[in-house]
Amino acid sequence: MKINGSRLLANLHSISKFTDTPGEGVTRFSYSPQEARAREYIIKRAEAAGCDVKVDTLQNIHIGLKSNRPGRRTVMAGSHIDTVQNGGWLDGIYGVCGALEVMETLSEHIADASSSVTDEGDILNYNYQLTVFAEEEGSNFGSTMTGSKFMVGLYNEPDLDKLMDGSGRTLRDALKNLDNIPDSTECRTPLYNRSDVDLSQVRIDLDNVKSMFELHIEQGPVLAREGYQVGIVNCIFGMRVIEVTMSGVGNHAGATPMAERHDALCAAAEAILAAESLVSADPNKRAVVTAGHIECLPNQSNVIPETVKFTLEVRDNDNDSINTYMEKCIQAICEVAERRQVGCEIREHSKAAPFNLSDRIIDDMQKRADAEKLNYKVMNSGAVHDACMLAYYVDTGMIFVPSINGRSHVPEEDTDEKDLVAGAQFLMDTILDELK
Repeated sequence: MKINGSRLLANLHSISKFTDTPGEGVTRFSYSPQEARAREYIIKRAEAAGCDVKVDTLQNIHIGLKSNRPGRRTVMAGSHIDTVQNGGWLDGIYGVCGALEVMETLSEHIADASSSVTDEGDILNYNYQLTVFAEEEGSNFGSTMTGSKFMVGLYNEPDLDKLMDGSGRTLRDALKNLDNIPDSTECRTPLYNRSDVDLSQVRIDLDNVKSMFELHIEQGPVLAREGYQVGIVNCIFGMRVIEVTMSGVGNHAGATPMAERHDALCAAAEAILAAESLVSADPNKRAVVTAGHIECLPNQSNVIPETVKFTLEVRDNDNDSINTYMEKCIQAICEVAERRQVGCEIREHSKAAPFNLSDRIIDDMQKRADAEKLNYKVMNSGAVHDACMLAYYVDTGMIFVPSINGRSHVPEEDTDEKDLVAGAQFLMDTILDELK
C-alpha cells in the first residue's frame, strides 16, 4: 500500500507557514494562535477523510480511523506540532504528517475495499489512532513531553499549578483561558477543549494500546554522514537537568578593581566550561552536556553582573553515567563558586531515565528494512520524544530519517524530500503489519 508522497510534502510545507517568525525559522508554541492554525489544518484533513476527532482537556488531539471498532486494541502513531523559538520546519510535525498520511492512505483503501467486504471492520484487526501531543518542546512551560506525561499519569493534578510560563502563568490558567483563540469555521471539531481541566479525560487506557510509533527527523549528523536512508531507534537517551543560580556583587563596571570583583557571570562561564571539559572526557564519546538557557542580571554593559541563572543538562543512554557526570559537574560548579566567592544555589529541574524500545518492534522493522533493501542503521536517540513516555507501558518503535548537516531546532533544519517520503512509507509498512 503506497502513500501519496506529494500530499505528505504539501501538508508539511503548508503547516510550515504557521509561524510567528516568518523567514527566521518556525516559532509555534502550544496554545497559541499559530498552533491553532496547525490544529485546524490537521483536523480539517482528518474530518475530510471521515475520521473521528477528539480533543482532551490538556489539548492532546486524538484522531481515529473510520474503521475503528469498540473493544479492539489500538495501534498509535503521532508526534507534536509545537516548536522551539526560531526552530525548524520538520521537528515534530513530520511525525504528525507522516501518521496523518498513513491515516489518509488507509481511509482511501478502506473506501475502495468496502464494496467487496461485508464489514469495513474486517479489513483490519486493530484500531489505528493518530495522536498529536501537546507541549512536547516545553517552550511555554519549561517541561518537555507535557502532554504525554499527563496521558500516562506521570504528571498529575498538582503539576497543573507547578508548571509555569515565563510570566508566572500556570498551565491550569492557560488551559482555562483559551477563549482568546477563536474556533475554526471550517472544522466540525472545536480546535480546543474549553471545558474545565479534567485529567480523567486525559489519561489513556494503556492496556488497550497494542503499540506506539513515532516518525522523526534524526536531529543529528549520523544518518546523513554515514549514508543511511533510515534509522531504527533502539534506545532513547535519558537526561538530568539542574538550574544553577550564582549570586555575586553588582557594582560599577569602571570603578571596581579586578581583584575586588565578585562577578556572577564570570563564575557561571567558568563553571559551564568546567562541565564541558568533564563530560568531553567521556571515554565512550557518548555523554553530552549543555548549558542551554542563561539569564543575567542586571544585564547592563556598565554594571558587573550580580545574579546569573543557567540550566545544565547531561544526557546519555546509561543512567549511571548521567548521574556520575552530573555529580562531577555539580562539584565543579560549587568549587568555582567558592573560589570566586559568589553564592551558589542548585535546584534539580527534571530528569528522565534512558529507555530501550521494544525488541519485538525493532526486530520486525529490521526484517522489513532488509526485505525492502533499505540501507538502515539501528541507533540511539540523543533527543527525548513523546514515544519514550509510552515506551514504559507499551511496545514502542521510532523511525528516523537523515537531517541535512545534522541541524535541528534551528531555521536551517532540513531533510531531503525523498528521505521524507521514504520514512513515511516505512512507517506505513510498519503500521500496516501491526494492524493485520
